[in-house]
Amino acid sequence: MTKTNNLLLLLFAWVALLPVQAQDDDPDANDNNLVPNPSFERYEGALRRDGQFDLTEGWVNATDNISELFATDVRSRYISVPESSYGYEHAFDGDGYAGIMTYVYRSRNKTRTYISTQLEQKLEENKLYCVKFRVSLAERSRYATNNMGVVISKSKVSSRSASISNSNAITNQFNPIIKQTDGWYEVCSRYAAKGGEQYLTIGNFESDANTQTETLELPSKYAEEGQISGAYYFIDMVEVTKADADGLCGCESSKIPENKVIYSASVQLNDDMSVNQKIEAIDAYFYQYKSSPVSATTRSIDQIIELMNADPELYVEVIGHMDNEEIALSKSESSLTNLDEDRAKNVVNYMVNQGIERGRLMPKGVKNTEPVSKMKTPLSLAKNRRVEFVVTK
Repeated sequence: MTKTNNLLLLLFAWVALLPVQAQDDDPDANDNNLVPNPSFERYEGALRRDGQFDLTEGWVNATDNISELFATDVRSRYISVPESSYGYEHAFDGDGYAGIMTYVYRSRNKTRTYISTQLEQKLEENKLYCVKFRVSLAERSRYATNNMGVVISKSKVSSRSASISNSNAITNQFNPIIKQTDGWYEVCSRYAAKGGEQYLTIGNFESDANTQTETLELPSKYAEEGQISGAYYFIDMVEVTKADADGLCGCESSKIPENKVIYSASVQLNDDMSVNQKIEAIDAYFYQYKSSPVSATTRSIDQIIELMNADPELYVEVIGHMDNEEIALSKSESSLTNLDEDRAKNVVNYMVNQGIERGRLMPKGVKNTEPVSKMKTPLSLAKNRRVEFVVTK
């Protein structure tokens, strides 16, 4: 074989390997993540200031309010990584991340922001998916919030208003207030696909009234520049992947233990009882650390609804309670701080959805100050995790 032929063969071999090499250099290659540009590494144009998230490849702003893109290869101090005018954080993955506002306190300068992308393919019906993304609270934020969520939908989620409301938002279990500024907090959940979903949107999809906030002290370094009168979060490494065969996603952020004990009481109502006595004999019970009514809870609430429908002049106080273990854990787990009130509000919301006028219901919480049992057994604690009803007029 001649020297020329040898050179030609080497050239063909090198050319044949080029696509393989290009694929190895692609950060998204050989990855079952359905989110394009998941770490916000790729963007087009000159990134010089905040409010330029529209340069991000594969992502858009879901409202008219523009988010931020942060990167290491920029000179601007406003949006540089790791230190920017918003705070200090190294990227969780790669060299960049996004930034969104989830809550604003009486400020005209900043509004809520949402970021959205189209998935690489539509989700399959009845398949389980793992949904994850990482968040870090910017140090200049005056507030921290819960309701950090993601909506997965068949059509684009967009709005011209300052905020987006969506009751199907996915949040971490127990939906805690996220206060982590040093490092990244993982929002993680399983999602059962209805089929055909192809858009993902990140933000706070609840109203201010339904958003828990916590006021924070700013580090002196950032206090000099002034606070952000709201809650501003960095976002990185967004993932939507098919769940493993066991259906687990490795969601480990929640420190709240599981408890599968709920009290079930059989209340005998009779004709000799007044309406007031009947209502006050019925309690609705909850799983430990949970505020959402389950079927056992709603069966009791439905009895109250039936009695209130029969007498439109009835007004009822809805009183939420906690057990001692919930109170103890709430000192370190902020999402449990108002568990008693959350239970009462959720019961009221259920009753309103069933046709009871909201003005006839008055929710409140009393923590663990009115226990029906002072023993420490699981059954005794379960009796105290309740909502009770008191006729006011």
